Amino acid sequence: MKVVILRGGAGKRRSTDRSRSDTADSGVCAVGCGDQWALVNVSAAVAHSLDCADPTHGWPGLNDAKVRAIVLTDAQLEHAGGLLGLRRGAPIDLYATPAVFEDLSTHLPVLPALQHYCGVHWRVIPVSGDQRVGSFQVEGLPTLEFTAIATRTAPWPHALEQRAPVVGESIALAVHDHATGRSVFCATGMAMPGPEEQAWLRNSDCVLLDEPDAAPAARQGWIEWLDGLPARHKVVLARATLPEPHWLARRGIAFASDGMEIDL
Repeated sequence: MKVVILRGGAGKRRSTDRSRSDTADSGVCAVGCGDQWALVNVSAAVAHSLDCADPTHGWPGLNDAKVRAIVLTDAQLEHAGGLLGLRRGAPIDLYATPAVFEDLSTHLPVLPALQHYCGVHWRVIPVSGDQRVGSFQVEGLPTLEFTAIATRTAPWPHALEQRAPVVGESIALAVHDHATGRSVFCATGMAMPGPEEQAWLRNSDCVLLDEPDAAPAARQGWIEWLDGLPARHKVVLARATLPEPHWLARRGIAFASDGMEIDL
């Protein structure tokens, strides 16, 4: 299994305004085996990058697949806004929870538009209501088992109404490769993980996490917690005020960069 961080050059244009989620472009990656891939989220910058890329370079199968598999962790603009940028390509197999499908059909209605272009196959991730954890497989990746874990985040700016949190609006994603026994845990926009997420994190070989938006003392505690995880690969997806990379590198913690590859 391989993980590739995709940012479409967004890291060079990152905003310093933490009230905006521009850094969430870093929450886009691809997980795959051989020449088969699943995109985890797709920002506008990444969609543009894939559209312009030469299919003979980079990662075979990522931007010239007959069917493109995309897994969404939520419906926020920075994670789903690139869907329309892929409208001229192959059909999309879209894996998302019922809450995310609802948001992308109403509050941010990109799915009705896409149906008139490339077409979208709905693949429902079973996380909703009382079901907070659900496993699924992505077609073309038979050795990989994906597990979605419900998380909580603030309402998206494009939400048209204030409502109580809905299970499945946001998920963390665990991917286990049965061929190698290795696993990845990816959580974008999640604050300090709770007991359930902690269990997944401690059993993962690679963790991809956003830096929490917290006071300096709490952030330092988060760094110490991250340092204590047994994972071989620890990648910070979005960064604001963490210490210098060399300081963290000595502790096995790296900052995400466009095109970063992690082999597992």
